[in-house]
Amino acid sequence: MKNILQLFIYFLLLFSCSKNNEIKKSEKVKPILLKIGYYPTFHQSAETILNLNEKYLIFYSPTSYIPEPPPPPKEYGKKQSLQEEKEYKAYLNENPKLIPFKIALSESDIERIQQLTDSFKSEDFSDRDLKPGIDGMSTNIIILYSDGKLIQINPLNAPNENQKELYRRILNLIIEKNINKNDSIILQKIKGYH
Repeated sequence: MKNILQLFIYFLLLFSCSKNNEIKKSEKVKPILLKIGYYPTFHQSAETILNLNEKYLIFYSPTSYIPEPPPPPKEYGKKQSLQEEKEYKAYLNENPKLIPFKIALSESDIERIQQLTDSFKSEDFSDRDLKPGIDGMSTNIIILYSDGKLIQINPLNAPNENQKELYRRILNLIIEKNINKNDSIILQKIKGYH
């Protein structure tokens, strides 16, 4: 009787372990974290991190804000004229400091992004032999999947259509949820590159 009980417990344990493995294998691998860097040639760079498990997005600048200094006065040794000061202020208004922010993501936001990443094919994950462009907007995409796989895509200035659609979709999401005037100016400049 003791052997039968031990054998029963052994089969029960074996059955529960195999069931647990089947459940883990049947779980769909999905992206849980995305980071996209937007690096325009003539404007301020920005990056965004999407945590799809905790349902938030962070938008920030990867660099310090250092605007161009004002040009020297047209007349050497003199103070800047009112017109020159006005032009410099207009320049600063067109090139503001990025204000980082964090926003909550809805289930539909997350589903739209996951649908797109689910449609990626192997060529969407590879870096082609690209030469960096002289100007334009360079992008960098990092995707962390639920199985621990980490993929980095550096399409430089020539992303393929799925890569473009991914960063456009995320950029549009940021634009939609942004409430800061400075960030709106920066986002529109980034959007203008593609």
